[in-house]
Amino acid sequence: MPSLHWIGKDKVINHHMDVPFRVLEHSYGFDNGTQSATETKSGNKIIHGDNLEALKSLLPEYEGEIKCIYIDPPYNTGNENWVYNDNVNDPKIRKWLGQVVGKESDDLSRHDKWCCMMYPRLKLLHKLLADDGAIFISIDDIELSNLKLIMDEIFGAGNFIEYFSWHKTYSPSNLSYKSKKCLEYVLCYEKKRNNKRYKGLYKVNEADNPLIKSNNQKKVLRFPKDSVESTMEEDCFFQAGKYGTKVNEVVLQNDVWFKDGKFSDDLILESKFIWTQENLENEIERKTKIIFKGKSLAPRYDKATYDPEVPRNLVDANDYVGTTEEGGVILKEIFGKKMFDYPKTPTLIQYLINFISDENSIVLDSFSGSGTTAQAVLNLSKRDGKKRNFILIEMEDYAETITAERVKRVINGYSDTEGTGGSFDFYEIGEPLFNEDGNLNENVGVEKMRNYIFYTETKKPLAESKHKDNKHFLSKFNDTAYYFNYQADKATTLNHAFLSTMKTKAEQYVIYADKCLLTKEFMAKNNIVFKKIPRDITKF
Repeated sequence: MPSLHWIGKDKVINHHMDVPFRVLEHSYGFDNGTQSATETKSGNKIIHGDNLEALKSLLPEYEGEIKCIYIDPPYNTGNENWVYNDNVNDPKIRKWLGQVVGKESDDLSRHDKWCCMMYPRLKLLHKLLADDGAIFISIDDIELSNLKLIMDEIFGAGNFIEYFSWHKTYSPSNLSYKSKKCLEYVLCYEKKRNNKRYKGLYKVNEADNPLIKSNNQKKVLRFPKDSVESTMEEDCFFQAGKYGTKVNEVVLQNDVWFKDGKFSDDLILESKFIWTQENLENEIERKTKIIFKGKSLAPRYDKATYDPEVPRNLVDANDYVGTTEEGGVILKEIFGKKMFDYPKTPTLIQYLINFISDENSIVLDSFSGSGTTAQAVLNLSKRDGKKRNFILIEMEDYAETITAERVKRVINGYSDTEGTGGSFDFYEIGEPLFNEDGNLNENVGVEKMRNYIFYTETKKPLAESKHKDNKHFLSKFNDTAYYFNYQADKATTLNHAFLSTMKTKAEQYVIYADKCLLTKEFMAKNNIVFKKIPRDITKF
């Protein structure tokens, strides 16, 4: 498999592991129009801070839990006139490169810097993505080839789905001295290829779907009166083929349209799968028109019923993906003035996340800009009634004044647009969990330490709940009980007195403390594992 090499790659390939773990500090909650210091715990989050550090801070709660990621990273155009600086010469990026890559960064080209910036962020996004999740990345041709090779390396070439093309503007391209581009791309990868939970990203076959097994075929298919049309004109239909099943009778309410040779010797219902009454009715419910054509009976997919395939700029009233001009109009309606030059439309992101998001899905955007992804999630959830959550990360100072403010106005309603309702919590990137000397940072609080310790042991979030054990008990996982015997003002000891306070029965016990007075023989006999604070705390 071809791989991409650039100046500084060796410095960033494992940099995600060296990023300090910082805690999230809650600033305020916004609940259906009311802002307060109380955390809503709605699952919707907007985080202000460096997205590399923010992604790292999400791992204890969200590793492997994000169903859909959409990002619109800098395209590396060299344009420094936007509110969103689309150039990796941004001072924050230059500072970061100097710290991570060192003096070598002085020799980096614009493309080298872009690759250095993207690589560790994509590594963390891969960790956060669920096994049945997918990532969509908007990009144009400047870094498309580099992004594809980086994604092949991190996500696996076999998990590549497609380049989706998106016409970002109504205006046509031109070949003047300053060429105008009208086409962008959306690069899509799955975490694991061919996952069966995807809508529109895999083919149904007989082995996967109980509706189309041979013992579930129907010899009579009954059609509602207005669901079929007979035509001899050339139309959009599928050729009859080996995937069909013979149908002896087609009934249109009380009138027999076809029976035992009246219309034809047999009627082949063509499809990629064998039809049953149930999946036929599902197609009719989707308003698919059924076409009679000679010996074939097939569904016709009009523009209005096209679902679910690659994004197109015009699908129907509910799935129109729009252009940047319309994205700008929406922002102007929300804020009363022009904000960004080329914003994405919520409908484009709605179309993408609708491929795979379902009830309780989490959608993450780590280059959130004006907050379009949050609007897309809120709109889609209002439309289909499914609860989804969004997590936005924005490093620029407008995270509060534009990103969060937009979400507030979408929730409340703006111009003539009805509010979606909803809640979110706003966070800042807080202090690191560890001080420079490697000791625990007491300022972050014991609760965040506990969450971190449990995650490093189990790769699962700690769900705090009532229990009958001592206050140092974390939880029980895979028949191992975990304890974090920590106090900020004094050293703690694992001894027989501490053991006497433990109530949870397990096959094994992992206990963190500052020191241990138990013998190795006693611990081995009783399946006790001692871990010294802070030496034995895993740093990831």
